[in-house]
Amino acid sequence: MCYTGKQRIKGQRVFRPLSFVSLGLVFTVIIIGAFLSARGQGLLCSDWPLCPTSFSLSPEGEYFTEYIHRIIALITAVSVYVTACYAIKRFVKARRTATATAVAVSIQIVIGMLVVLSELQPIIVAIHTGVGVLSLAFALLTFILSYPIFTGHPVSNKASSEVN
Repeated sequence: MCYTGKQRIKGQRVFRPLSFVSLGLVFTVIIIGAFLSARGQGLLCSDWPLCPTSFSLSPEGEYFTEYIHRIIALITAVSVYVTACYAIKRFVKARRTATATAVAVSIQIVIGMLVVLSELQPIIVAIHTGVGVLSLAFALLTFILSYPIFTGHPVSNKASSEVN
């Protein structure tokens, strides 16, 4: 597909905030996961995806932080998938990294389930952390590719020709 300059600018205006939200959400899920781990709450909710007491979001509940982690992980996955779909259809320059982010997040969800079901086996926890960092890296690359210097935006071509 070949887009005109106006279509390319419009695509960036949508894609940049979309990829930024996905990046921020991936980061947030990692921080909440680190918080859970540091507080020793990784096995507080030993059922997956819901805890034994079903679904309760009361702040006094013992599973509150774990639920927040899982809910934000779900929202993050949806955001990353929407970003990837948008990139595949309308933002070719970030297609690969957005798809890689979606794949890494999908793998991360499965590994997160394995972390809970394996009762925090250290190797699985380490893999979970590593894939989380990989997801963050792909999300960051996707966001970086939303900028004109990486997309061949007419303004960036004009600016680079003036420098030469």
